[in-house]
Amino acid sequence: MGVEGLTHPDRAKLIRADKDGAPITDGVFPETKEFLAGYWIVDVDSPERAYDIAAAASAAPGPGGAPLNMAIEVREVMSGLPTD
Repeated sequence: MGVEGLTHPDRAKLIRADKDGAPITDGVFPETKEFLAGYWIVDVDSPERAYDIAAAASAAPGPGGAPLNMAIEVREVMSGLPTD
């Protein structure tokens, strides 16, 4: 069971894989129809490494084996109160 809090959604990034599997980073543009279906917590040394992992997940094969290229929201786990 996890009890970690995530940073506010306005600090998140949306990640997709490009045609070569590299991460494409974009800001978050929340849609009210979206919902959280699950999450992973990854312990990495930099945001860029988290983006690489998200891009790999985005490029996972879907029906027929074609990459899904779904947007993956990346947010940090809070370690204390925000500084800004």
